Amino acid sequence: MPTVARSGRTITWVQEGTGPGVVLVPGLGAGARLFGTLPRRFARHGFTCAAVDPVGLPPGPPLPGGVYDFAEAAADVLAVAATLPPPVALVGTSLGGKVALQAAATGSPHAHRLVLLCSSALRTARSKRIYRWFELLASQGDGRWLGDLTAPFLFGDTFLREKPSVVDDIVRATKPSPESLVFMQAQARALQDFDGAALCGLVQCPTLCLSGGEDTLTLPADVAATAARIHGAEHECLPTAGHSLLLESAAAFDRVVAFLRAT
Repeated sequence: MPTVARSGRTITWVQEGTGPGVVLVPGLGAGARLFGTLPRRFARHGFTCAAVDPVGLPPGPPLPGGVYDFAEAAADVLAVAATLPPPVALVGTSLGGKVALQAAATGSPHAHRLVLLCSSALRTARSKRIYRWFELLASQGDGRWLGDLTAPFLFGDTFLREKPSVVDDIVRATKPSPESLVFMQAQARALQDFDGAALCGLVQCPTLCLSGGEDTLTLPADVAATAARIHGAEHECLPTAGHSLLLESAAAFDRVVAFLRAT
């Protein structure tokens, strides 16, 4: 497993393939395992794909002070991007999209393209309630039931109807450790204060924002509003996909690959 050190932090990731770099940034409470076989899929399409394990989540070190910091997480992602063959694309899903946005907004020479998947930069009354809900799930509930409690919202109606056995497998596999629940709480608290509206205006690289028409966590309208704030950004909504976009929709993966090859 590759590692890189930065400011006393050690970042680990899973890497596959050769060619231009792609950094996959996971969502709330998740690490590289979230992406399953996606690194290999990107590798088969001619990319060097790195799926990041964020600092604070095993096998990485604990969060300094127990506080999740988006700027530090973005710097970690850029440290990984710096090890990959250019041009490098940052691909973030949900919370990971906010991290990738923060990284791209720095103007780093290691971030050449940006893809946001079901991710909004905007802080709204609704988003604060959702992030508070996640904080309570991680702190007040029994982690054994986290998969059951979140599945109706992590997947769209089409996927829930057409792939019930896949959903069942994911639910059974969602058994967070005490350490990962603490990490999820820290991220959920940070999300409640995150407002990336100003960051959007700082992004200069080509950007693609994808939303799922059946996503009830991050509304397509919020993803579209984020894209509208980023100069030249493209937005597309996949009508029969939910929040877990790359898992639910082959068309979403194809759209990302086409965007990375075209720019």
